[in-house]
Amino acid sequence: MPTLPLQPGSRQGSLATIIWSSGWRVLQMRGRRLDVFIGVTYFAIGFSPITALAIAIFGVLALPVSTLLFVLPSTVLGIGVALRFPAYGKLALKGLLIGLMAVFLYDCMRVPFIIAGVWGDFIPNINKWLFTTSQPNWVVGYVWRYLGDGGFMGMAFTVAYSTLKPRVGCRRAALAFGLAIWICLVLTLLLAPHGQQVLFKLTPTTLSLSLLGHLIYGISIGMLLPYVSREQAAGAEPGQKEIAAFRDVWEELIDEGATVKLPPMLRARPIWEQKTTPLPVL
Repeated sequence: MPTLPLQPGSRQGSLATIIWSSGWRVLQMRGRRLDVFIGVTYFAIGFSPITALAIAIFGVLALPVSTLLFVLPSTVLGIGVALRFPAYGKLALKGLLIGLMAVFLYDCMRVPFIIAGVWGDFIPNINKWLFTTSQPNWVVGYVWRYLGDGGFMGMAFTVAYSTLKPRVGCRRAALAFGLAIWICLVLTLLLAPHGQQVLFKLTPTTLSLSLLGHLIYGISIGMLLPYVSREQAAGAEPGQKEIAAFRDVWEELIDEGATVKLPPMLRARPIWEQKTTPLPVL
């Protein structure tokens, strides 16, 4: 049976507004917390390979040990989060691809100086540290550089920036990101006991080239990131499906309270002139 509609200003309308507003805030808060959790998680995952390498260079742990402690668990965690939240997984994958393209553009500047002998290349030596062998290996070293360092850090920035939504523009944030990575590299060279021996000698030339390379890396991420649409990559914003379901159910409940009004002309006619259901013929 139809009920009275919820009129604005009525007690029913006020109660509906309060319930609607409260539910909306709860779901938005839940989605925001999920955003923060995912952003921080993927940021930590993205920095696990470079952290494991830095720990090995400082001599705290050997690279095989730090890889088992940091890189492998982080990778498994990243895959698990991507499977649990496919929308974020797609965003992380696009961030990984952005990082790969950015490090490639970095190497387009770096490799000619390596070939010319201006800048030493320590990347193949990663194979020696990882597998405790005396032989460098270009494939292992550059898989680590591209996938572990460049790709994972690109994923870290993309997911963190897209979910945490800082006020600064993506190009400026990515440039600052590349600069921050370079500062960490310089600190490693200066503070690690044998940093310059295992990586490269720090000179005005290598300092300038490494800065230029990291700026290229950061600028590349900033230029590529706008092509990753957060709404398209992550589907709806976190919690939006729940919010949409809440809205649909609540609007349906409100609609059920609407009264059915007869047309004015029909209401004005006498009851005996209105159509009735004929009696069955005996």
